[in-house]
Amino acid sequence: MFLTVQILIKRFSLALVTASICRVLFLVLNKVLWAFPAAQLAESFFFGLAYDISSLVYIHGIFIGLHLLPIKIFNRVKTQQFLFSLFMLGQFLFIFFNFVDMGLYPIVGRRSGSELLAMANETDGLVLKYLTGYWYLLVLLFGLVYLNYFVYKKIKYTTTSAANESDSWLSAILLRFGVLVLVFVGGRGGLKLMPLNPFDAALNTRAELIPLVINTPFNMIVSMQSAGLKEKKYFNDEVQLIANFNPIKQVIPKDNSALKRNIVLIIVESLGKEYVGFYNNGKGYTPFLDSLMKHSEVFMHAYANGKKSIEGIPAILSSMPSLMQVPYLSSNYHSNIIRSAGHYLQEMGYTSSFYHGGKNGTMSFDNYIALSNSGEYFGKNEYPVSADFDGFWGISDRPYLQYVAKQIGNSKFPSFTSVFTLTSHHPYQLPVAELSRFKAGSLPIHKTIAYTDDALRDFFKTASKQDWYANTTFIITADHSAENENAYYQTPQGKFEIPLIMYRPMEVLPKKRFETVSQTDMLQLILEETNYPKPYFSFGSGLNTDNTGCVMQFHDGYHQIIQWPFVLNFANDKATGLFHLEQDSLMKINQIENPLYVNKRDSLTIKAKAIIQTFNGHVIHNTAH
Repeated sequence: MFLTVQILIKRFSLALVTASICRVLFLVLNKVLWAFPAAQLAESFFFGLAYDISSLVYIHGIFIGLHLLPIKIFNRVKTQQFLFSLFMLGQFLFIFFNFVDMGLYPIVGRRSGSELLAMANETDGLVLKYLTGYWYLLVLLFGLVYLNYFVYKKIKYTTTSAANESDSWLSAILLRFGVLVLVFVGGRGGLKLMPLNPFDAALNTRAELIPLVINTPFNMIVSMQSAGLKEKKYFNDEVQLIANFNPIKQVIPKDNSALKRNIVLIIVESLGKEYVGFYNNGKGYTPFLDSLMKHSEVFMHAYANGKKSIEGIPAILSSMPSLMQVPYLSSNYHSNIIRSAGHYLQEMGYTSSFYHGGKNGTMSFDNYIALSNSGEYFGKNEYPVSADFDGFWGISDRPYLQYVAKQIGNSKFPSFTSVFTLTSHHPYQLPVAELSRFKAGSLPIHKTIAYTDDALRDFFKTASKQDWYANTTFIITADHSAENENAYYQTPQGKFEIPLIMYRPMEVLPKKRFETVSQTDMLQLILEETNYPKPYFSFGSGLNTDNTGCVMQFHDGYHQIIQWPFVLNFANDKATGLFHLEQDSLMKINQIENPLYVNKRDSLTIKAKAIIQTFNGHVIHNTAH
């Protein structure tokens, strides 16, 4: 029995060393992490061991249990062959999902969860593209798998030695019990009352290093195990809770000229703020948008609420953020009653439609549009020209935006139209005829951003010739940001910054707005623009020129609340970090204990608690409508 435990320790140690190799490769392939001191990186590796042990215990649970079998059964050749197959399968899965995130992390800025499995159903036609684009990861993956194969075979186990062991029944029982206790503790991540969670990493390391501490299989296991949200009772008094955050909003009426204004909402795939020259002293890839913004109302501090399209669309249209481990549309609550801008405007006599050139069923957008009563859904299946399919995700932006412009012209007015572009989604595929028109930038996405910007120029040319154009407000934003080069846009708050533009052809005087806003505030923008007369439900913090509004995101296991220029990190029911962006744009100095900012820390902590309690309560009880 002692020999089988020794063999188990050696085999499990191989798995643990492999996990550390995956972490080393994750660090090497993500340059954004190189800027941190060696001591902090070493701490991340140390704290990461608990996450590695926990995920490996889950993955290899059966493998571990079989090592505790009676010696006679364990000695059989078939048992050892089965153990080898089981080990290699578990190791392949562990390595594979870590390697997937090595490619995805620079784009999405976070470790993936169980939504990665759902996305697998939508990657037909893309597998070969990903394999060729990340061929080096494929080589490393099979190299690491082979290393496991080679070392496992070197861990010698002789049935003769095992047969000669003469354990007493008592020692055998005690040893098995001791191993089981260690396995249980390792799987839970320690002896604390609550099992290990991603947000525990926020207490031991910098927020930016949390993705280095945890591993992708752990994140996936936790998100799959998630039973859902837990009710919070930071405020026992409902009046006090509503005083700090009230989800029931009411439009302050404008003049009657806005009552029947058409709304066109353009959501540009992956349009991070870094790519827009208007925000970056002219350096960018969006000459058309830059020119349009000189005649528009431009928000200077606008944020996405998540890092994925599946998070961005509900936040924009329904003011529904994903303040939990999994995106709202992938959660246990995806079938809750939910309203949208289209729902509210249809009450006022508007027609409402959502256009996305992607394959019908992508990220369940069609189901969401139906469930939220957002109007008609138009996907790839409804598009009439199959030759415009890009071979991967859907219809290329230039022809699709022309199609949408003409479709709007055929609508019954007033109308609300949402269009979500797709060409600037990885793998950044330009139409063959346009490959030479747009120069490659320093990142692969840059040429597709330039292409989509030019496609928007053509869209506005077509739209401007139609009768509906003059009486329309155009709102342009992004679903999320993507890869960034500038260190500022790689910080935990910078990677959420997106553009937000409101263009009214009849009112071309430029205006900059400096309040803090997010995608969950866009519902208010739309309803204000149309003078919606009734109260409505929104998780937005409200558009306030005195900058009392804020933005909240949940990522890497902790909440982040932004009220420019302050950023508060909130984990385990308490504030863990406070940063002043005007003094410390790269968020290197934690001001949580600075007496100068005690009031701001406390006010943002109260705001964070109010939003979390409100969100959890309404989503759990299906009252977010």
